Amino acid sequence: MTAYEPGIRRNPWIPAALLAALMFWTFSTPGVEAVLRFFFPQAVTVTYDRSPMWHFLLDHLTIVAAGGTIAIGIGVAAGLFVLSPLGRPFRDIVMRIATFGQSIPSVAIMAIAVPSIGYGSRTVLLALVIYSVLPVMVNVVAGIEGVPASAVEAGRGMGMTRAERLRLIEAPIALPVIMTGIKSMLVIMVSAATLGAVVGAGGLGVPILSGIGSFNDAVIAYGAVPPILLALLVDQTL
Repeated sequence: MTAYEPGIRRNPWIPAALLAALMFWTFSTPGVEAVLRFFFPQAVTVTYDRSPMWHFLLDHLTIVAAGGTIAIGIGVAAGLFVLSPLGRPFRDIVMRIATFGQSIPSVAIMAIAVPSIGYGSRTVLLALVIYSVLPVMVNVVAGIEGVPASAVEAGRGMGMTRAERLRLIEAPIALPVIMTGIKSMLVIMVSAATLGAVVGAGGLGVPILSGIGSFNDAVIAYGAVPPILLALLVDQTL
């Protein structure tokens, strides 16, 4: 396995350009209006003026950061558990539960959770975490199992404990595979978090939902561009 190299190191210009575009769309309201009026000349309203875009972006980033942190913690812990002697018998069960969780649309999880949890960010976090644990867990398992047996045996021959082998040998070698899972999870989460607007959690889905409700394509585009740029930024940075 090759050493992990973040995308921003391989080609820093792409993340920089995406970040610049995201900042333009977030803070340059006159410029964004000019762009949207060029593509939607018949639209009376082209932006969502009840709240600034940076407010929606901040809400969105907060939801993604919280959900991503929880999903990474659970996914890594579950992956290490099923690889341990204690958890190996439960591997198939844990994998099936995680696969089942990802097979349920996140908006369906939100709809089921609203009666018991209520509207707001907690419902969105629950849906995103359930939906996002699988990619992390699967890649942790694949990465650790892909470590050459000779490297593990070398560590064992040096007297390392299982925890030391995991920390000093297996985890560094498996990091590229693990990070691939984390990157996929975060890209999915950035996109899925837009559905949080349906349950009153805010985020970048609010302008999109408003545009759909008013049949205004310009407002839909106004809300759709930032999550697209943010997802691409995550993909090209990690």
